[in-house]
Amino acid sequence: MLYGNHDLQRGDNDGSPAANRAPRWGGTNNPRPPSAANAQTPQNRGGATVAIPQHVRQLQNDLRTLGFLFIASADGDFGRTTEWAVREFQIYAGMANVAQVNVPRLHGWRPQAGTTTPEVVALGLRPNSNPPESFHVGSLDRVANASRYAGPISGVVNQRTRDAIDYWLQHNYRCPVVIEAWQVAAATGQRTIPATNGINIWNYNQITQGVIRDAQRRVTAYVRMFSRDFSRYYTYPTTRSQDAYQILGGYASYMTYGGARSEVPTHTWAEAEMTPERLIGPRNTLATLAANTTGATASTYRVVRATAEMECMGMFDGINAYDDALISLGPCHWTMGLMPQNGYDNGELAGFLAYLLHSNQADYLRAFGSFGLFPSSTWVSSNAGTLWNRTARKYEGWIRQHNEQTQPNQAVAALAQTANADRLLPMVNRTPVEADYFKTWHWFHRFAMAGRTLSSVQTAMWDMVRLRLRDVRAINVNITSGQTRVTGTLGDICTSEKAAAILLRWHIFRPGHVTGQSVPNSIRSAIAGNARLNWSLPLAQWTDAHERAITNQLLTDAAAINATQNQLASWPNYAGRAGRRYVVNDELGSLRDGRNSFHLDTTGI
Repeated sequence: MLYGNHDLQRGDNDGSPAANRAPRWGGTNNPRPPSAANAQTPQNRGGATVAIPQHVRQLQNDLRTLGFLFIASADGDFGRTTEWAVREFQIYAGMANVAQVNVPRLHGWRPQAGTTTPEVVALGLRPNSNPPESFHVGSLDRVANASRYAGPISGVVNQRTRDAIDYWLQHNYRCPVVIEAWQVAAATGQRTIPATNGINIWNYNQITQGVIRDAQRRVTAYVRMFSRDFSRYYTYPTTRSQDAYQILGGYASYMTYGGARSEVPTHTWAEAEMTPERLIGPRNTLATLAANTTGATASTYRVVRATAEMECMGMFDGINAYDDALISLGPCHWTMGLMPQNGYDNGELAGFLAYLLHSNQADYLRAFGSFGLFPSSTWVSSNAGTLWNRTARKYEGWIRQHNEQTQPNQAVAALAQTANADRLLPMVNRTPVEADYFKTWHWFHRFAMAGRTLSSVQTAMWDMVRLRLRDVRAINVNITSGQTRVTGTLGDICTSEKAAAILLRWHIFRPGHVTGQSVPNSIRSAIAGNARLNWSLPLAQWTDAHERAITNQLLTDAAAINATQNQLASWPNYAGRAGRRYVVNDELGSLRDGRNSFHLDTTGI
């Protein structure tokens, strides 16, 4: 009977006889003692021996044994990191495959080695391993999970969770995904030795070192994070071995923030590049688009790809989790949250998650829902629903997660009903210390692998960015410059691919500039600064000269706010691009700047 058969949860503790503090288990203060328990025997102030079961401490030690090292040490207090560790156990205990310690193999290397995860982790690098691996990874095998957990990802140690933990302990099961920080030689790019305390890492700020320098301050190695996945949960491309370490990212800092990041090409998969066939669909190859470069699909792809290279570096696994946006990804780098000082504000990633759930429920559940993550609201339709911010012309919201009342197979239905959603899928606490769970390394791994391996995630991004283009181009403007008055939508006024890309990126970076007065002011400046052109002509009669005058002014003003707009406008020929080793180069030409050169592909939206 594990943990006195209590449903251990946040706020529980083992009490303290010395401090005359009673224990709290299962959400109840000083519950009736169980018939059997793992106990310590401190003495009370009167000198009498008091037996206090250590249920929380035992849980913490058990989770550490199984590899869930969010818990730095067992202290008997069920706090935030213990809840995170329980949630992670519930996630991995639900998978079809887990890892298992091969004790004979481990003892063949180190006869006296302990078999708990902390003990094996402490052994460090396995000597003479080629390619190099830790003792921890080397001692694990993939096995079928004979005790799959099917309950909510709640962080509460319910009966099903206790049963699964017990089975794992009896059968030497271990967490099937291991994330490690390694030194990578600057000269060769090869993994060499694990970084200090870098084996089996969990929290986003557990390893903050980025480079290794010698006595002369020269960079000799980089610290990068790798995953080793025994679960077979994701279907890898044939070019990748599922039985090998895979690059995941590195640590970066920004102002007072820090966390994981992935940059091309050192942290990303080449197979995760946003090529046409991955982003749009398999029939839209680079060769297909190159055969019709003026078509709507090629035109839209150029604009999206140029923008994506400035945002996610053109990669489905180009992810930021180190700044004030919690975590962001995709061609528009949709943010999970913003400005954490007073609790994270709504972000656009919830809009994308809702759209993905709407467009492919099965893959949404596989990518995120089975791990207990849901958007704050369901997708209703474009330009509608609670996610639609009409003023900012974007879709935004917050995130929900399972609680103990969640029935996983009914979570999607519950989300569609506000009362049930609030009861069965509560909003995540917005304070950084709570919400930052979703920027920890295993969540970073999930977002990266969803983008790397699930085609529906990739093509949903194509839909979502095209909705944004459509919505931005539909903004009405009314401009007066001298005796000239121009009335129409942004799409009527700015009709080139280059202008569309500049506006798209500007809207991603500063939505209020595009929906407010900054962009109209820029167009007004273009009119005033090019008096030789006849701006009184109907929009349909404007020429390439009109278009380029507006585009040049848009670029000047946008670049004053974000200098990478100049790189976007030069796509695919900006400085440093060759070092990114893209498959897509100049096969589709550059962004066209002629009047009416942009054609939005509206297929499916």
